Amino acid sequence: MPLPQSFLDELIFRSDIVEIVSRYVSLKRSGSGYVGLCPFHNEKTPSFHVSADKQFYHCFGCGEGGNVISFIMKEENLPFVEAVRFLADLAGMTMPEEDGGADKARQHRDRLLHLNREAARFYHEQLMSEEGRGALQYLLDRGLSRKTITSFGLGYAHPDWDRLTKAMLEKGYTKYELEDAWLAKKNRSGGLYDAFRDRVMFPIIDIRGNVIAFGGRITHGDGPKYLNSGDTPVFSKSRNLFAMNFAKKTKGKRLILAEGYMDVIALHQAGFDCAVASLGTALTPDQCRLMGRYAEEVVISYDSDAAGQRAAQRAIDLLNSAGLQVKVLKIPGAKDPDEYIKSNGREAFALLLDNPQSDSEYRLAVIKAKYDLDVDAQKIQYLKEAAEYIATVASPVEREIVSHMVAQETGIASTVMAAEVKRAFTARSRREKKKSDAAALQPVRAVQPKEQGLRYKNPRSAVCEEKLLAIVLEDRALLERAEELLTPEDFSSDFLGNIYRKALDAARTGDVSVAALMAGLEENEARHLTGVLSGRVVSQDERRELEDYIRVIKEEKARSSMDGDRRLLEILNQKRERKG
Repeated sequence: MPLPQSFLDELIFRSDIVEIVSRYVSLKRSGSGYVGLCPFHNEKTPSFHVSADKQFYHCFGCGEGGNVISFIMKEENLPFVEAVRFLADLAGMTMPEEDGGADKARQHRDRLLHLNREAARFYHEQLMSEEGRGALQYLLDRGLSRKTITSFGLGYAHPDWDRLTKAMLEKGYTKYELEDAWLAKKNRSGGLYDAFRDRVMFPIIDIRGNVIAFGGRITHGDGPKYLNSGDTPVFSKSRNLFAMNFAKKTKGKRLILAEGYMDVIALHQAGFDCAVASLGTALTPDQCRLMGRYAEEVVISYDSDAAGQRAAQRAIDLLNSAGLQVKVLKIPGAKDPDEYIKSNGREAFALLLDNPQSDSEYRLAVIKAKYDLDVDAQKIQYLKEAAEYIATVASPVEREIVSHMVAQETGIASTVMAAEVKRAFTARSRREKKKSDAAALQPVRAVQPKEQGLRYKNPRSAVCEEKLLAIVLEDRALLERAEELLTPEDFSSDFLGNIYRKALDAARTGDVSVAALMAGLEENEARHLTGVLSGRVVSQDERRELEDYIRVIKEEKARSSMDGDRRLLEILNQKRERKG
């Protein structure tokens, strides 16, 4: 059976959303609520609001919203029941009996985590065995100590087709579990073979200490250099970072973002315990937000080749949008941190780390490398492209400083460069305003919910229904007045009518809690409802406002009914005409 609503109501009551969200987001009081940088999208100006009295959150930037349960589901990447369990543990509540499906899903996740840990132990034992001597020597030759190898739990996958599979089956794990954990794959005849073979293995560990996936590096022969686990019920590569389990404990507020496993491990071995890497994919917004939970500044230390430069530029945008200060490490005479530390030592790398480029300096250096500034035509092209970039910088002070820097290095007057930046900035602003004006000319589209699956058949009525809900959910007396004049069936939107019905039911049995109302909603519905409630404007005469909304809703219902009758008559007349 599903979790009882009474249990969920009590859990929401005990789980103060401000306290829970503050574990992940730095909140500041603003009026009756709190604001901070949204953990679900990248932003520099806080648009994430938490309502202490209504116990919900809403972001005016990306539209995310919900109650404390939906927050934990998104932030911790947990299914509903696991998020409830997470909060129940914090609140000291005992979980009621769960329905069979939810309990099975939890048990399956637990089994996969245990399986991954057993696999990591198996791979490490193989590395330390006689058969793993070549792989161990490879790691030692790369400069890793035995202590580091053990600390990171590195291992070795034997070339045999099914050595791990057989070992895990003997321990009682099933073929389905091995396949679902991305440790084994099915062949054409239905048998299983190991997903990783003849590779050095890197276990990927989440911030709670669970082994959730693996990366494998080939040391000889053919095949992709790196092979990484695909997404599984316990692993999402876009939401995790390699070595974040170590880096989250660093004393400073800075992280080093490297490109691969070996770079990160070499940095940790050299004493830089704040290094992390993405997992075989380009950096994602979710990974940036994860870094933002533990750091204020990120220093990008990618390879110096063309691919590394492209990746660094993309990372700068994502990290900046996540509200992080971004620096870029220029590594002279080496392609990556591992190579530089081996050649020059820890102290030399520490000096580099203390003098990184700003993101603007790095961007301009990349642009500058495309042109020969001794050729006038190319210098002009560089100045134009540099001005276009500087025009995207949000801070006027930073725009002026960077503009002056470019003028100095190219030998032109600062006023000339400033004028070129101003021209580019004005043109960019004009384009953005034109786009905004075009959107404003479509009022019907503007009132439609952004959420998929929520579309209003009657926008005029639905807007009034939204505003009615915003005031009756705030004032019990107004809800009672609305009940006298309006039924849920009068609503043009089934979704809004259902919220109204739930509020009436709750009022008859106790208090109306907005957070509790959200417990039974789909994610997109909760997001939209928090937007509706957050957009409420306080009126001087709310009772009169309520009655105005009710009048419009009833008018629109009557008009829709008349339109339906008229259409029915037209169809009947058409049928009579066809019959002669």
